[in-house]
Amino acid sequence: MTGQLAPRRFGRRGRRALQRMTERQRAIFLAMRFEDAGYPELAERHGISVPEVEAEFAEALRVLVRAFREPEHRWRRL
Repeated sequence: MTGQLAPRRFGRRGRRALQRMTERQRAIFLAMRFEDAGYPELAERHGISVPEVEAEFAEALRVLVRAFREPEHRWRRL
């Protein structure tokens, strides 16, 4: 990767990452990033423990990082 991605490619990879997340990972990730929700609030909302929220968020971040690191030509594997 060469530093910065074009906005279109950035959006495409972001959408791909969101699609690869489980529903719970996606909901937790989006709430943490755009609703400024905390771990305790999300644990209550999803009926899980705070450590489970932390684990789901960490996995969502791993999915996101993998989507941005993979070469663009891997579209055939989707």
